[in-house]
Amino acid sequence: MLKKIFCVVILSVLCTTSIFAADSRYIVRFKSAPLKATNPSHADVVHYLQSNLKSNMAALKTRSNSFKNANPLWVANAFAFTGTAKDIAELKKNPMVAEVFESKYEIFMKIPKKNTVRDNLSVVQWGVKKVNAPDVWQEHKIDGAGVVVGVLDTGINPDHPALKGKILAFKDFTGDKSEKPIDTQGHGSHVSGSIVGSSGVGVAPGAKLIVARVFDNKGGTTTETLLNAMQWMLDPDGVPETNDAPRVVNNSWGSSSSTNKTFWVSVENWVQAGILPAFAAGNDGYWGGKVGTPAAFPHSWAVAATASNDTLAAFSSTGPVFWDGKELIKPDIAAPGKDIISCSHKDGSLVSMSGTSMACPHAAGVAALLFQADPSLTPEDVMKILASTALDLGDSGKDNKFGFGLMDSAKAVKAVLAKTRLINSYRHYEETLAKEKALTGVQTRSMLAAPLATYIIEASAELSDKEFEALSDEVLKNCGTSAKKVLKDAEDLRTARKLHTAEIAD
Repeated sequence: MLKKIFCVVILSVLCTTSIFAADSRYIVRFKSAPLKATNPSHADVVHYLQSNLKSNMAALKTRSNSFKNANPLWVANAFAFTGTAKDIAELKKNPMVAEVFESKYEIFMKIPKKNTVRDNLSVVQWGVKKVNAPDVWQEHKIDGAGVVVGVLDTGINPDHPALKGKILAFKDFTGDKSEKPIDTQGHGSHVSGSIVGSSGVGVAPGAKLIVARVFDNKGGTTTETLLNAMQWMLDPDGVPETNDAPRVVNNSWGSSSSTNKTFWVSVENWVQAGILPAFAAGNDGYWGGKVGTPAAFPHSWAVAATASNDTLAAFSSTGPVFWDGKELIKPDIAAPGKDIISCSHKDGSLVSMSGTSMACPHAAGVAALLFQADPSLTPEDVMKILASTALDLGDSGKDNKFGFGLMDSAKAVKAVLAKTRLINSYRHYEETLAKEKALTGVQTRSMLAAPLATYIIEASAELSDKEFEALSDEVLKNCGTSAKKVLKDAEDLRTARKLHTAEIAD
């Protein structure tokens, strides 16, 4: 009997030892060394991040001096590797290392309930109307043309009528590794529809998407997987010189962890590279929960959710939040997020969902409209303009429920156009054409530059003769061949309209 007990104890110890000795994936983040440059280009930022991490990894000394299955995560000045508790203990002692933690599976997205609706694709959805997007389409002929929006989510339904032709690039970072766009959950398709959906489903139907499939059907993933996707968004084609990154990335996800600075660094690098980081504020409002991370970061754009009557949705997380002992007012802005109708992942139907996950894509879509209105805008510019033109719904000024208030795309675009010049769009056209060519090899052909050219030609045709003459001089002096061809088309349209007007007069 004693022999049997002894054997059981030995087996138990062996099993326990094997569990704790098993290798796990860890994230190692180095201490930050910011890029010291004024207005760095996209290529400058990416090259610096890559070279900085390479130098740090080369200088890092461990007992084994090697990292099993190392995965460079330059977006965060970090790397992932397969290690043991012994490796981690050694790394934590290194003065170069800021933090080391296990890349565990975590639920980053609370999947809301879906309700199938009978609305058809000819109806402009209430959220789209509420942010006054139709006014921008009709009055200014601005619908997001030429603007690329990134989405980190459960994927996308490429066959939905409202989403066809909207995908520039897709990459599956989950274990499925699907080569074709796919969404087996529905959250990502719904979010994408609210950004670019046709027929009144989305705020910026002229914009295009870069979609990273990151989350499983439960809304879960690992930190390493998320960082892989965030890094891809910075350089989709792997060539830093081609600025094919999106102008704004929709992040309808978050975490209750407020201490992870790895996402902090990643978002910071997005902003430095010219990417606006739109994050859902979180759905913990029922329990008095505060805005989660990364939305709570000072450099993130946190979006609260409102109902159709302009009240705060009960689930929308509130502020304040605290960083390094300082109190911050969060969220930053509000957008429609309750009972939002958008695309289904199963077929061409529409479904209703609620959450700050639904508010965030409305904000991303509005940002796309502003980036089309003036391509020279920075992420900070867009946030400031939308803050100054928002409908103040809570306490006067920025508050911890609505931020600056409900965004108004019509007022914001009008404010932008009052200060911008069309030459910015001509310059941007050449960049957009290069971006389209770069992304063609990533996934699929989807027209990006042509709709922008149409907008530029129409806008040029509306100028006075004096204004058009001044514009022509600038384009001919400062732009390339492609932009000059667009200018010629604009000139031809102006001539045709004058002839038509003369014929009618006769």
